[in-house]
Amino acid sequence: MTADAQTKHHQPELPVDRTLITRVAGGLDGAVRVAMMLRGRNYRVRDLTIGVREEAVVSEVSVTVVVTATEAELLLKRLRRLPAVVSAEKKCTNDGRSLD
Repeated sequence: MTADAQTKHHQPELPVDRTLITRVAGGLDGAVRVAMMLRGRNYRVRDLTIGVREEAVVSEVSVTVVVTATEAELLLKRLRRLPAVVSAEKKCTNDGRSLD
């Protein structure tokens, strides 16, 4: 292993702002379940936006949290396990690339 590869291997992950989009069923109740999980797990939330429309079957929760890449993957798994969650993904750019 080269010295450069060793340095990369031993560098700790740095927490950065990561935005996740979660689609939930159940209207406001489903969105509140997502918010309560974030609070209960003590995630550092920078921004939380809930889009609930009365006539819509699925609502959207956008959250920006300060986490490492590994923690972001764990958060996505936790979100996907919630009964109200239809989908949970990293926010992507218009060309489909992940923002982190």
